[in-house]
Parts: sequence; C-alpha cells; structure tokens
Amino acid sequence: MPTDSAGWKDDLNRRLKDSAQRQGYAAVKALIIYWEESDPGFEEEGRALAQLFQSSFEYDVDIFPIPSSHSYLRLHNFITQSLLAVTSDAESRKGAPLLIIHYGGHGDRNDDRHGGEERQSVWAAHAHGGPSLEWFRIQDDIKATDTDTLLLLDCCSAAQAARSRDTRQRPGGLEILAAAAMGMETLGPGRRSFTVALMKEMQGLLDATGAVAITDLHARLAHRDANLFATPFYVNLRSGARTIRLGRLAPVHGQEDIDMVEGSVLQLLIQTKEQLDGSSVGQIAEWLETDMPRTIARLEVLDTSTKIDRFVEGIRQEKHAFPQELTDVGRRDIMEAWNKVATLVKLHCTQSSNAHHRRENGHGMGDDLDSTSAFLRQLNVQNSAFVDTVERTILEASADPDSNVLETAIEDPGVQTLGIVDHLRLHQIVLRETPLSEQEARGSLTYNQVVLVETKQYSQYVDPAQIPDLTSRVRRLAELLKAPKGRQFLSLKCCAWEHQSWDHRYVLHFEVPEVYANGSSSDHHTLQSIIKQVKGARRPSLDQRLRIALLIAQAVRSWHQVGWVHQGISAMNVIFWSFKGSEEIDYANPFLHGFDFARPDSDPSIGRSTDDIAFNVYRHPTRQGAARKGHRKVHDLYSLGVVLLEIGLWQSAHDLVASRRPEAPAPYVLQKKLQEACLTRLAHYAGTTYQQAVAACLASDFGVDLDDAQGTKLNDSFRRLVIDRIAEGITIR
Repeated sequence: MPTDSAGWKDDLNRRLKDSAQRQGYAAVKALIIYWEESDPGFEEEGRALAQLFQSSFEYDVDIFPIPSSHSYLRLHNFITQSLLAVTSDAESRKGAPLLIIHYGGHGDRNDDRHGGEERQSVWAAHAHGGPSLEWFRIQDDIKATDTDTLLLLDCCSAAQAARSRDTRQRPGGLEILAAAAMGMETLGPGRRSFTVALMKEMQGLLDATGAVAITDLHARLAHRDANLFATPFYVNLRSGARTIRLGRLAPVHGQEDIDMVEGSVLQLLIQTKEQLDGSSVGQIAEWLETDMPRTIARLEVLDTSTKIDRFVEGIRQEKHAFPQELTDVGRRDIMEAWNKVATLVKLHCTQSSNAHHRRENGHGMGDDLDSTSAFLRQLNVQNSAFVDTVERTILEASADPDSNVLETAIEDPGVQTLGIVDHLRLHQIVLRETPLSEQEARGSLTYNQVVLVETKQYSQYVDPAQIPDLTSRVRRLAELLKAPKGRQFLSLKCCAWEHQSWDHRYVLHFEVPEVYANGSSSDHHTLQSIIKQVKGARRPSLDQRLRIALLIAQAVRSWHQVGWVHQGISAMNVIFWSFKGSEEIDYANPFLHGFDFARPDSDPSIGRSTDDIAFNVYRHPTRQGAARKGHRKVHDLYSLGVVLLEIGLWQSAHDLVASRRPEAPAPYVLQKKLQEACLTRLAHYAGTTYQQAVAACLASDFGVDLDDAQGTKLNDSFRRLVIDRIAEGITIR
C-alpha cells in the first residue's frame, strides 16, 4: 500500500467506492435445489421459498431437481451456468452479483475414516442408500470465483459445508446458514422444518426493517421461539466481517448515476493518534467497509482544504502562470477568500487546544463535539466560497479579448485539483467565435441506446441565407450540452444532433441515464404534467418541492456563471424520470431541458407566437410582443421566479393568470397577477424566506445597476437574495 498521503488516500477511496457500490446488488439469482427422487415435501417447500424470493424480493429464481444419473456433472453445470448468468447481468448493470443457493434434502455424515471420508459436505437423495454427490467440490469452485454467495442448507450435517480442505485456499465470498451443526440431524419437511421457519423469519425481517441481514436472520432462527429441532449454524467465510443483506431488488447506481444522487452529505472527521501507514489505513478501510448501510451511495476521503492550501502556496511561490493574467482586484479577492479559510482553521485549532485542557480537568465532550460539527459546516462553506472566487476571477479576466487566462488556467495543475476545469471549458465554448465543425459536433448514437428526442422547428419561410447561422447556433448548443459538466447544471448529455431540412427542424438526441432507461424515452414527466396530473401520495412533499426549487435555482446560476442563458425556463422544461421498472418518480433529480440556442443578449433564435400565453406567462414583460428585446440573464431569473411560484403554490402559472376575456392579457398584467399570488398566498404554503426569494425574481430587483461583462454582481446578488433564502427555508424546516 502507498505510504504517501496522496497514495493512501487514493487507495482508500478505491476500496470505499467498490464497497459502497456493492451494498446494493445489481443482479441476484436464487437457485432452489432438491433431488428429483427425494421426499415430495422438499420440492413443496423449495417452491414456496422460490415464490417468496420472486414476489417479496423480485429476484430471478431457477429451480433444479437433481437427477439420479450423472448427478454431480449436471448440478455442477447448472451452478456454473447460473454463476455466469448472474455475473454477466451484474456487469452489464455496472454493479455486484449475488448468488443464493437453497438445498432441501438429505446430508451424509461423510465420517467413514477407513473409507477416506473427511466429514465434508455430501448431499444424498435418501437418508440411506441411493444417489449422492460431493457438494464440497462444487462449493470449492464457487469460492474460487469470489462471487458473493449465500448457502441456505436444510439437511442433516449441513454445517459441514463450512469445513475447508485447504487452509491456504482464499476465503472467497461464501456465507452459510445451515439447519444443523456437523454430525447433527434436523427434521424433514413439515411444520417445524428449517425452511418453513426460514421463510417466516425472512418475511418478518423484510416487513419490519426493509432488509434481511443474514446475521439477524440467524439470531431469529436460533431463538427458542423459532421452535426448531436443531440449533441453526452460521458461518461467514467472506473477506471482512460484512454480512450479506437481502432486500427488494432496486436500481443500482453506477458512478455516473451516483453523481446524480442528491441525498444528504455527512462529513466525518477522523483524527488518528499517530501518522498513518499501510497497516493502519487498511484497518480504517476494513472498519468503514464493515456492515455499511445500503443507504450510503458514496464514501470518500476528501482533502479539499489541503488542495486549497497547496494551491495558494503555489500562487505565493509564483508556480502558477494564470494569476499574472488576473486583475489586481481578482488576485486580492482570491487571497481574501483564502484568509477566511485560514482564520477559521486557526480559530478551531485554538479552541481544540483549550478543549483538550478542559477534558484533562474532567469536563465532558458534548460541547467539543458541537464545536467540531459547527467548524466542519463552516469550513465547507468557506472552501466552496474560495473555489467559487477562483472560478469567478478567471472568468472575469477572460472578458479581455487579448487574454489567454482560460487556456492557461485549464492547463494549470493547481486549478485542476479545484474541480473547476469543466466549467472553464464550458465558458471557452461560449466565447469561441466559431463552434466546432459540423462533423465534430454532430455526435453519434449507439445501437439500442435509450434517448430523449427534442425537436426545434423553424418556419418554412425563413430566409435561406439565415440557415447557416441557425445551424451554427445549434452546433454550439449541442457542443455545450455534450461537454463534461458537474451535476449542478441539471442537464442531460446531448449525444447527437441533426438538421432535417426537409421538415424545417433541428433534432437533438439526449442520453437517458441508465437508472431510468426503460427502453423508451416516454417515461419522463414534466413539472407541468406532475402539477396537473399526479395525485395522492405520488405527489412530492413540501420538503421535496423546496429541494427541487433549490436545485433548479442553483443550476440557473451555474449556467449564468459560464456565460450561457437558458431562454426557455418553464414548467414544461423541467423534467423528471421514473426509476427503471417502477412508477416512482425520482423527485431528487430534476433536469433542465429545452435550452434555446440564441447567443446571450441576441435576438431570439426562432421564437414562438407573440400571443402564446402558455409561454408568455413565463416571459419577462419586455420579452413579449412583436418588438421583444434580446434575452438577458435577468429575464431567465424572471422565468425562474414563475417556476418557483408554481412549485411553492403547487399550481400551474396558466391557472394563476387565467382570464375569462378572449384577448390575451397585456404583459404587465400577467406580471402583476403573478406578483399578487406571491404576495398574498406563497408565504402560507412555502414560508416567508421562500416568498422573498420568488418576489425578488418576479420584480427583477436585485439591486444591481452597473455590472461587469460576466454579470458578477447580478450573480452574487441572485445567490444572496434567492438561493440562500430558499436554502434557509429548507434549513428552518
């Protein structure tokens, strides 16, 4: 194992990433095995267990009656094919496989020492005489694959499966729950059989906790209330101490999907008594991996503060070239942001030293833990503010047409560690005079790829001389949406586009994330359709709605930071998907869709009918009518305000401004109606801070008169007046 800090951190993160992804199995296959010529009760109980796995766990189940002829070869072949199937299925889903094997039948004591028997696991069709097979040999082959395998053995002497013939053999992935210990008998099929008790306790645990930990299952079966004839035997032969957990089969996230997950983030501070080495890092990894809850999507060791410290030190020692191209104000802002981080850390160190003396004098640790928790939260805020400042100053400097700061910063190793290079590249695309060539930007589709198709129609009467400019704009938009970017942008990846000139339209194809890919793109839902059509418990809770609002607002700010405006923010262009094989809508992951492709501050690219109220209700008053002005960032923020109002009141904007008059309302009449709904109703439904955030958007009042080319002051004011207020409302709740 590496001994330097960067090396052990990377090694530890690799282990934790694999462990987190293995908590939810991507594919599970259960095998129900009994003898073709054995007691009929074994088949009946096996089929009942198969039904439980299928209905309650949604597992793939295969039943195999062992034939009397060529028993070993046929069972070995069946097990091998099943292993191949489940591992291949799991690989295609980018997750881990689990094989469950239940055997109901007779077990041979295998204790004739004169005959060379070693009390290994042997299965038999009958209690005395008849065909038998050496299960332990098949089991050794399973162990060699390292596939997680759960053996549920309902036979006499079942625990002999835990005996190893070779102490040098690698542990593999076996976990065994056996009906009886070595040399012990158990009851056959019937009311008090091991399999009947197994099914009862599995269903009970699943109903009570949502999962079945095999250690918990063994504890229940070993309790006298289970009323079993023999005490069940449990052994874990897997690497580490983690037990297998059985749960209803759910989508398993690959790394790209994990990046989408918007669950809670918990920071854990671990301070060691001494410097880390290979042995201690391994112990920490094993500790963190042990019995990791399935709710954890990612476990990662972060060193953001260390990266920032090295970055600033590099600036001081003039190791970075890009700061020379920043303005004096920009360089000063970076150092001021760093001083806030450094001051916070120094203050915490002083407080920690004082706390150490208090503990030596017998005082408790409660206040110390609260102080550490507050420090971690503040440190995260200050670290984020520093990174944001670096990005902002680079983008500000890039407004100078003679500056190469973007190219220099993108190649700078220090900037690369801060995680902002993708954002800088997006800004590069926005600033580029000409987008990529048509062939480079078009992209391609793969066979059987699930995509969402978006069409952008233009009038058949458009001047042919304007078509090249329209095509260039689409090319730039496709390039932006194809480029790597953080999850906070909430955008689908554009994988291809085409110009269908015969139909007067452009077509963009977007990748549907694997976790939602049901074989059709029709499973997505717009925010508008959810508000109008989804009823009862399938509707999002208030907490979910507030988080949706926060994510959308943060996404708009991210796009504005790199210099791009959406120009079509509406409830129709906020979309969600249902999980694969489920009707459950994933409210944690909204997507922004329907980007227009006019450049910022330019005239509309195609536009819609000037009296289309379905879209005018989202447009700023100055953006409506035949003489509408070019689209600016503040117009996006107005449109966002309308969507936020819909989310807060859970009512469509069209219904909020509906009128009985046949003529379309004047632009400022629409705005007034929306502001009135915000003023009189929104605080009751979503809270005062949320109302204040929406009011700022609808009034387009951010207190900014003069701004730089990047809109830095507007972006900062939007964060304070809108994003922070929405986040505050979530925190209060």
